Amino acid sequence: MAIFSYIAQDVANNLKRGTLDGVSRQAVAAELMRTGLRPLEIHKALAVRGGSLFKSFKRDRVNRTDVDYFTKQVALLLSAGLSLDAALRTIKQHSHKGSFGEFVGDIERRIKEGKSFSEALAEHPQLFSPMYVNIVKAGEEGGILPAMLVRISEYQANFNELKQFIISASIYPAFLLVVGFVAVIILVVAILPRFELLFAGMGQALPFHVQIMISGARVISSHLLLVGAVLVAVPLGVIRYLKSEIGRETVDRLAIRLPLVSGFVRDLETTRIFRTLEVLVNNGVHLATALRISSGVAGNREFQRLLQHATSALKEGQRVGPKLKGSRLLPDMAGDLLSIGEESGRVGQVCGQIADHYEEGLRLKTKRLIALIEPLFILTIALVAGYVVISMLSVILSINDIAG
Repeated sequence: MAIFSYIAQDVANNLKRGTLDGVSRQAVAAELMRTGLRPLEIHKALAVRGGSLFKSFKRDRVNRTDVDYFTKQVALLLSAGLSLDAALRTIKQHSHKGSFGEFVGDIERRIKEGKSFSEALAEHPQLFSPMYVNIVKAGEEGGILPAMLVRISEYQANFNELKQFIISASIYPAFLLVVGFVAVIILVVAILPRFELLFAGMGQALPFHVQIMISGARVISSHLLLVGAVLVAVPLGVIRYLKSEIGRETVDRLAIRLPLVSGFVRDLETTRIFRTLEVLVNNGVHLATALRISSGVAGNREFQRLLQHATSALKEGQRVGPKLKGSRLLPDMAGDLLSIGEESGRVGQVCGQIADHYEEGLRLKTKRLIALIEPLFILTIALVAGYVVISMLSVILSINDIAG
């Protein structure tokens, strides 16, 4: 017997995760289907033989990088003249890790069972977004699947480039913050206690703020484990809150109201939304469907609700541009340009121009924000460390004056 971890979908298409005992993956899959769940992934998690417990191991899962590789390879092989079945077999034979080979084999098996490529991809919602599936479906229906996969690959590359740009720009400020925090902790834990020994027995009353610093250093030095636990627990608590429904709602509302953050969030969401609309509309997806899919791409829930309202308005015969402009969430210019695109029948092209414009603005704002954060972190660290050092030096000088 072995323990298998699984990811499955219920009748409402909600993802379920858990573990089950079974003799094989097929037996576990049968048990899941008997309970009304549709298995998506099943992996052996822990093996038990004769009452002996063996080490659990974590399978190498299929990730976003694998999906990008899969997309490019399928597009390349289909463009070279291979059939979809042959392309999938070739990719599986040259798979770079076991889980990726199993994943490609699963797609191949579903296609042999009579499902379309888009339907097979939809069986893996944790890897393929509705946008991805809809573009593939449009490519199948139009007989231009290789071209559609190339468009998806370009779309993913654009967003990965933007994501990496933001991450790369944030590394140095984050490094400064960590180094400064560690420096202050060392100063408080290692240096201040030595000053306390120096001041002891001199019979000179220390300034109140110095007494507070030394008392704080004594508490931290005496309870390092407790302080470490608090430093770990607080960020974990904040992260857990941010992942909760209430936390996400609160953060999303604040993100569009805070002066420095709101412009950054607006440009980021505008770029996401209109880039997605560009790719979908240009590849034959109806605007109402494209808006619905774009609402799932938006990261902020306020923008998600806006796109859902715009979808409903479009179905009622209203124009989307004025609806988006009136919200004050998206820039007025974006709404005006979309209205022009609706009137001229060039919605996809206009959405691409909007995305290009605000992506450039997003990069510029990111550079300016990072340029502001770096000196701000340095100044904060210098003030904290300088305050401690100057306080100690002033006490030493005052004692020297008395002694003299």
